[in-house]
Amino acid sequence: MTVETLETAAHPLVTVDVVVPVKDDAALLRRCLRSLRAQHTRPASIIVVDNGSRDRAEVAAIAERYDAVLIDEPMPGIPAANAAGFDHATATVVARLDADCVPPPDWVTRITEAFTTDPELAALTGPAVFIDGPRLLRAPLAALYLGAYRFFVGAALAQVPIFGSNCAILRATWEEIAEAVHREDAELHDDLDVSAHLGLHRRVRFDRSLGMGISMRPFTDTGSLALRMRRGWSTLRVHWPEDLPAVRWFHRSRRLRAILPDAPSAPRTVPWRERSRLVRAVRLWRTRRPVTFREKVRYKMLRDRRPLIVTFADKAAVRDLVASRIGPHLLPRVYGILDDPHELRDLELPESYVVKPTHGSGAAIVVSSSARPDARLPTEAGSWEYRHVRPETVDRDRLVELANGWVSQLYGQGPNREWVYGRVPRRIIVEELLEGPDGGIPDDLKFFVFHGRCRYIQLDSGRFGRRTQDFFLPDWRHLPLSGGPAWADPEPSAPERLDEMIDLAERLAADTDFVRVDLYDLGDRIVFGELTSYPAGGESPFDPERYNAEFGSWWTVPRRYR
Repeated sequence: MTVETLETAAHPLVTVDVVVPVKDDAALLRRCLRSLRAQHTRPASIIVVDNGSRDRAEVAAIAERYDAVLIDEPMPGIPAANAAGFDHATATVVARLDADCVPPPDWVTRITEAFTTDPELAALTGPAVFIDGPRLLRAPLAALYLGAYRFFVGAALAQVPIFGSNCAILRATWEEIAEAVHREDAELHDDLDVSAHLGLHRRVRFDRSLGMGISMRPFTDTGSLALRMRRGWSTLRVHWPEDLPAVRWFHRSRRLRAILPDAPSAPRTVPWRERSRLVRAVRLWRTRRPVTFREKVRYKMLRDRRPLIVTFADKAAVRDLVASRIGPHLLPRVYGILDDPHELRDLELPESYVVKPTHGSGAAIVVSSSARPDARLPTEAGSWEYRHVRPETVDRDRLVELANGWVSQLYGQGPNREWVYGRVPRRIIVEELLEGPDGGIPDDLKFFVFHGRCRYIQLDSGRFGRRTQDFFLPDWRHLPLSGGPAWADPEPSAPERLDEMIDLAERLAADTDFVRVDLYDLGDRIVFGELTSYPAGGESPFDPERYNAEFGSWWTVPRRYR
């Protein structure tokens, strides 16, 4: 696949329609639609589905006032109303909430970003908080109600269940299951039913940052709560015996075994401590008051689950972000972004190029005539390392085998570590080989940007030779700091376009508390390298150690990432 084909197809424009079922809730509908019209990202359309309201005329007037499409569904029940709204939608993604919901202003934005950065995502859901009732009871009751739903329904379905008041589904996915959902039965929960039909083979994600305000109606009386529980039980039973919990868990275990990587160097399972909720809870507690740079990287790693961080980590998706913020002319040329590594066999390439995975860091095959004559491709499939080789030594079949090993591996160790790489589609990117003014591998300038301001610069030289590393302040004063490799001798002079590079780095880092921006100065042009949210996986060495605290002093981590 050529880059021209890919850059229009890999991340198509994501649009969002919002479906709002309503019955006798005109006053609350007004509040809901007002919130939807105040979204930072406007929905493509808002579809209000009236399900036999006695105040239908008022519902129609409210829908017209907020420029919403009003359709009628005479068949009683939320399953029928929800299905009618989804059938009417035409956008890429169909989001759903209830008339008594109040979405935060970034709700549609987060949905758009999630489906843009994760092409394999079929459905997205998130938590909610109560916005009425006794203030002191709102948080604990919401946690109890939704926590119980996720736990028990998740156990019954062997997958993440969607929550009907806060969810979004790819329209193509809806079209695949639309005929199967039980839309005619008013005594079922539509979200639980749709969750069951999504199946184990589709990617469903719970995003803690996708918030929603909901009514405390489930706790207004015991009858309402009992009705919801009875309908939940009925919804599960309608899928039995084919979808008994034991059957679904059996199929899930078989599916997990089927997709485990075969490469010898790939771990067959994520270490238990990197997926254990208990370990995660302990780490959250330990990092609750971070001070040093390493502590704050670990804090961010555990808590910042924004789609933006996934975009930063995805070597393919980040190109669109860079192009929009600082211009496409600062990107390295791409020869191909490949879903299937076998496409490497027939990809037309120049004499010099770089092959690397999109979902990790620290692995690349650099091909150029300046490599050592005895250098060869790694012999182990999936070998995660840098290697510089000559064009005549590159066996395309061997390169395909190596790339297959890369895409079979989960980089980042699991959800309790660098989780973000698990959300990045595993592909292969082939880029131009950047050459410095001397014709060799260029120096790598890494800009540490805190809250939109560059505070430190790391200069790495000699990646495939005698590697050196130096740290500077933005005015190019050398710091007596070592991160492992020796300092360069003589001390490197400042790049001629240093101020311009600092400005570019700060523009790229504008929307986050910290990110390291890697750039290259090729003499005649500046080229983007990558964005790194977790330098060294939270294990950056500092000698002397006092710089660990000094770097951290510029960084104020938020109590909650939004």
